[in-house]
Amino acid sequence: MTKTAYYKRSTRPEKLGRDEQLALMFDLINAVSIVKTPTETALFLKDLLTAKEIKNLAKRLRIAKLLLKETTEREIADELHCSFATISKVNIWLSEGGEGLRSVISKLPVKYAIPANLPKIPIEFQLPKLISTLAIAGIVNKQTDLLENFAKGVSAKENSDKVFREEIDLHYQSSHGNQSNKKNF
Repeated sequence: MTKTAYYKRSTRPEKLGRDEQLALMFDLINAVSIVKTPTETALFLKDLLTAKEIKNLAKRLRIAKLLLKETTEREIADELHCSFATISKVNIWLSEGGEGLRSVISKLPVKYAIPANLPKIPIEFQLPKLISTLAIAGIVNKQTDLLENFAKGVSAKENSDKVFREEIDLHYQSSHGNQSNKKNF
């Protein structure tokens, strides 16, 4: 069964001239370099990419990070539930250069977690550990809030994209159906 396009398809970037392709890349590179904070980046990515693109990019970044830690491809596939083809593709990118990935991965901040249990010793001996735990807890809460808000936005975008696609399909199917009915009269 073939898909019928009920609207004029836009020109693909590959069909644009070289100058226009370079102008598109120029805008993308500069847009990425403008965002400075994790919050700005989260908002930018949520607005620019689909939910699936965000998930795929995040997975590729984690694959590269694990490959640089010399994790085996089998372990990566099991942990991230991804194909060996994707892992191999990222591995090739790293082996054929990968300076950008290496640079970004080396600068990634640590995602903190609150320590599970404090040792059973007198409270005065735990003071340094308590202070560091409170500091980490503040960082964890900030990171968690940012990630939760980002995930909610991605989920909402996924739902709105689905609704939008369905409404566009219904609109064009009904207008196409009306035109074919008019021909029959």
